[in-house]
Amino acid sequence: MVYSDVKLAHVAFAGMSIALFALRGTFTLVAVRPSTRRVWKILPHVVDTLLLVLGAWLAIMLRLNPLHVTWLGVKLLCVIGYIALGVLAFRLHRPRWLKLGLFGAAILLFAFIASIAILHNPRGIFALAG
Repeated sequence: MVYSDVKLAHVAFAGMSIALFALRGTFTLVAVRPSTRRVWKILPHVVDTLLLVLGAWLAIMLRLNPLHVTWLGVKLLCVIGYIALGVLAFRLHRPRWLKLGLFGAAILLFAFIASIAILHNPRGIFALAG
């Protein structure tokens, strides 16, 4: 695959990942249990795994080292934070208001991660402020 194909797939899986996360968050917050079919339990993990693999593939193709390319290092640290917020929001027993706050923070962090990726700047969207 060429760079443009891998990048397009990475962006597509990022969109699927946040869509599945938002869907799960909505179901959790309104106390609706989605279908218990295995696909709903497996699909997000498959999508997120492919997203990470494609991201690593892009970094390798472009010879980007996150220890030397600041924006990529910050993006990866934010991804760890996003995963942590998701775990705190959905896997542990928390009051509803706290789940909502953690869910919202995760969505905002995902948006910040996307802005870092688009702008190739560790400050992401805040780099536009000057």
